[in-house]
Amino acid sequence: MKPYVLDAFPVLCWLQEEPGHRILENLLSEAEEGKCTLWMNIVNLGEVFYRICKVASLRKAEQTVASIRILPISIVSASDEMVMEAARIKGKHPISYADAFAVATALGVGAPVVTGDPEYRSVEKVVKILWIR
Repeated sequence: MKPYVLDAFPVLCWLQEEPGHRILENLLSEAEEGKCTLWMNIVNLGEVFYRICKVASLRKAEQTVASIRILPISIVSASDEMVMEAARIKGKHPISYADAFAVATALGVGAPVVTGDPEYRSVEKVVKILWIR
């Protein structure tokens, strides 16, 4: 099975049905059928949470994260080693600290990062990217 790591970007696109949302929709279907595995770092899930808090409400964010947790996405905790790997990535590349966790997770599971965030162009030589949009 092919693994993929989700950044907050495709999840937010999917939730809002923005351009590119069908890519995540297709990956979710494939994961349900056992054709691929989806991973997301807890830090990136936290990013989805806070963005929904900002544009909607705490209650909506909590409901959304509860719904995401029942999807076929494995949520990866941020271990000490993961934190230091993300810090190394952030130290070498102009990428947000949260995005560095997606890269560290992708490196750990040997998967491309699914995103549309242009910041990831700075790490294209470090990790494969599945671009949406």
